[in-house]
Amino acid sequence: MSPFKRSLLPLALTVSLIAVGCGGSTNQSSTTRSSTAVDASTTAGATTAGATTTGATTTGATTTAATESSDTGASTTSEASATTAAGGDEGAAAPTAGDCDATAATFRKVSSANDNLDAPELAATCDGDTVVVTSNAIPDFTYVASSPGDPAAQDLTFKLPTMPTAASESGDIPMLGPLGVAVDGVPIYGPTEATGGDVLSLEGALSDCGSHNGPTGFHFHLFGSADGVDCLYSAEEVTSGVPLLVGWAADGYPIMSGTVCADDACTSTKQLTSSWELSDDSLFATDTWDAHTYVEGSGDLDRCNGRTDTDGQYRYYTTETFPYIAGCFHGEVANDAIPSLGGGAGGAGGPGGNAGPPPGQ
Repeated sequence: MSPFKRSLLPLALTVSLIAVGCGGSTNQSSTTRSSTAVDASTTAGATTAGATTTGATTTGATTTAATESSDTGASTTSEASATTAAGGDEGAAAPTAGDCDATAATFRKVSSANDNLDAPELAATCDGDTVVVTSNAIPDFTYVASSPGDPAAQDLTFKLPTMPTAASESGDIPMLGPLGVAVDGVPIYGPTEATGGDVLSLEGALSDCGSHNGPTGFHFHLFGSADGVDCLYSAEEVTSGVPLLVGWAADGYPIMSGTVCADDACTSTKQLTSSWELSDDSLFATDTWDAHTYVEGSGDLDRCNGRTDTDGQYRYYTTETFPYIAGCFHGEVANDAIPSLGGGAGGAGGPGGNAGPPPGQ
């Protein structure tokens, strides 16, 4: 399938996205290092070091929702409804909580974009109120090497709640390993490389799409796009002002792209900003969590890099600066929600975690 044809597929989902206002975030409690947990708000943006990147069917048990080699895209979310606040950002809706079918249908029907790689495989099935996602982590967009080796097929299983529960205290994301999964089945990692430093401290380590291959396989660290480059979404889609569903975090909350409309008419767009600031650039390449400090209210998002929108739903949003996708888990995470890849992957992150594979993680 051509990149242009595939890039149109997510529009079936974004047509049903909700416009929401510039709502603040819910209160957060800290369990992660580098800051004191405080209530978050949405105000002006923070300045940190980072790259300029713009930053998921049937009822019953085990019914496959998405598999490889199909030219149709993710199903439209049927349960979405819209609300707009004056002067607010344009946001997006994920399926209604508890609707496993709709959540499973947000994962793509993937097909091969790389003749030299295994064909991507992805399935989303319902087991009660849990979406079970199985993936081989091969991208359905053109792979551009930015680290040694080509992506090899993996055997990954994610178990995502469709009725996420906000945690009494925010939880650590993995230092190394998946914090969630993208709509094409590629794992989503946090900001840390195996050095302990920020992924952006390694020049050229990531493709324009915010992804690379490593010892644990192919994965995202950032949500990126570029003109003329085949990524998870096209640059035109990303900059439209309609937040796109990037994937799902392990706690069951959606991860959205962070470019939103700046007003109701969407005459202009803006990039939502993180509330983490670079406080010690000497640590950027060795300990990115200690290098950054969460400053409540300095950006649009809370310390987990999300907010509760005016429709009442919590969402993570991708940002151009640390932590790029998520700074912590807003919700409760089951022990079997994300795969453990070894070498520290899947272990406690954000505030520490374990040493892992060599650089290229």
